[in-house]
Amino acid sequence: MSPLPFPPRPCPVCGSEEKQTIYSQRFTGLSGVSLIGGFDVVVCGGCGLGYADGLPPQEAFDSYYRDLSKYENQHRSGTLSDYDHHRFPETVELIAKALPDRNLRILEVGCSTGGLLEALQSAGYMQLVGLDPSPVCTRLARARCGVKTLTASLSDLGAQAGRFGLIILGSVVEHLRDLHAALDILKANLEPGGHLYVEVPDATRFKNHIQAPFQEFSLEHITYFSTLSLENVFGLHGFESVFTRQTTPEPTPGIFAAEIKALFRHTGARRSVLFDSTTEPALRGYVTGSQTLEQGLEAPLEKLAESRRAILVWGVGTHTQHLISSSRLAEANILAFIDSNPNYRGHVLHGVPVIGPEDVTGRTEPILISSQQFQEEIADQIRNRLGLANEIIRLY
Repeated sequence: MSPLPFPPRPCPVCGSEEKQTIYSQRFTGLSGVSLIGGFDVVVCGGCGLGYADGLPPQEAFDSYYRDLSKYENQHRSGTLSDYDHHRFPETVELIAKALPDRNLRILEVGCSTGGLLEALQSAGYMQLVGLDPSPVCTRLARARCGVKTLTASLSDLGAQAGRFGLIILGSVVEHLRDLHAALDILKANLEPGGHLYVEVPDATRFKNHIQAPFQEFSLEHITYFSTLSLENVFGLHGFESVFTRQTTPEPTPGIFAAEIKALFRHTGARRSVLFDSTTEPALRGYVTGSQTLEQGLEAPLEKLAESRRAILVWGVGTHTQHLISSSRLAEANILAFIDSNPNYRGHVLHGVPVIGPEDVTGRTEPILISSQQFQEEIADQIRNRLGLANEIIRLY
């Protein structure tokens, strides 16, 4: 296993340097694009938090999300998915039960193309601001619902937007390297007694919903929360839990995820860290399950490698980059990778160029879909939206 280019770091919650390595995740990255070539998944011996070790500084993450965002939904022209259409109103309903005041000033960090802001607006919340590092996202969000948007990373959020009664971080906190610095910024932008609404993946249930091997150890998810570890980090900053819920959303029909939804109120009373004994065995179970699933991919990938038939591979994300590092996919005769994210096109993965879906027209090679969650959506795009007759190879 290749060494990591960045030094180890102490626990981002309690600061302990005692840790156990659970898994070493490695990626074969895109030229000029990849944020990291891998990391070690570790569990803190001081508080039990799971986190990624051997990471670049926060500034590298901020640049990545500014320049290479995959949350612009440009393959759908910024429109929402069917899942987004029902999950955003559900989130608003949950928030509204606890915070019914429609005059509440609300900031959404990581607003993407504005789907949640639009749902909040439809529910009567009018004092809304969106924050996202991607200028494409903030432009689309502003066009969607006419609210004020700021193009910046959380690290760069100053006092220009004023203070808020509620700050929303949906699928954001697990991406943050420097948790304490982020919470200091959030507190500075909250009104006295203000609230934070948070959604994060639930690491204690990763093993219950393994769709693709090691997908939860993605290029971007770098902290693995349980309900307790989430309450630990917010408690250290004087936030008390209003509610914490474990949910099981279905982002794609038949594909389930594990999530924690939580609302915190800032009281200023710091809470001591309690040891989390659930994350380590849960992550070990997830690793075992992922290894078993990955073994099931060995035969088809070996067949492809040995046949030397020319293929195209659709997808250059975590799944593909991991398989190129860990399987015989690296030996297959891949002529091009395909990806819907225009930020990836023109780059090279494993010495092979990345092209867009529109560039496949006229090509006859079979297309291997390197995704589990979006496998059928991609297959539908190939057949019905692009009208391609290429053979489709499914891994799942």
